Amino acid sequence: MSNVPDARLKKLWAFVRGDVEQAEFEAWLYQDAELEDLLGTDLRWQLVSCDFKDRDATWQVQQALRDHLARASACECLALRDRCAVPMGGRELEDGQYYHEKVFSTLNEVISFGPEKWWLYISKCGQCETAWVVAQDDRIYDEFFMVRIGPAELTGALAGAWPDDFQSYEQVMAAGVKFSYPPRFLDPLAGSLQWAVEDLRRERPDISIDEMAALLGLTPEHIGLLLREVSRKSRGGFLAKLFGRRSGRV
Repeated sequence: MSNVPDARLKKLWAFVRGDVEQAEFEAWLYQDAELEDLLGTDLRWQLVSCDFKDRDATWQVQQALRDHLARASACECLALRDRCAVPMGGRELEDGQYYHEKVFSTLNEVISFGPEKWWLYISKCGQCETAWVVAQDDRIYDEFFMVRIGPAELTGALAGAWPDDFQSYEQVMAAGVKFSYPPRFLDPLAGSLQWAVEDLRRERPDISIDEMAALLGLTPEHIGLLLREVSRKSRGGFLAKLFGRRSGRV
């Protein structure tokens, strides 16, 4: 039996996640006369009688729908928002798994970009066939940043035409700002921080200290300290020359 979701399941899950406009969902809901077969009489009535202008009532019906749909789900793909972050580790489930382990237990890597963009790959679910662009950041935010893509985008990536998502390390860090919280490092000169500022400057030499501070959740003074340390270690290299020109040092 196929686990590929039909259009109705996709629409219901999109409502649960908040990935569909309320007016669009309501219009679809009242036109689909066969939902009772999928949801049962009580849950369908709870949906069609909901006042979607009432945020509390909408949240309650979303939770009831989530609980119902999750019982028949063979994977986590439909429960994840179209653009989301899955923490490494994160919350531990009742079975002792971490949530990211549950998410990735059905995902198989299809293609990786390669060393130039070491964080970037595409995985496809072995259950529902959903494809995801994944940016794996285990330096700063410890998150898997994910974007749901369609068959055409997957085919394009396999042919070398990747989606625009996460094409730069700066984009990955910007996703961290949007979806996560910057960690606090016990070592202010941690290697992960040094590599991050080095990659950001190499990728966009005119990026400002303030911009890097915002991306990494640090103070401008801390960024300056990191740049000086990286410059000292790589004296004579790319960043040393660049930073020396900007600071009057070296």
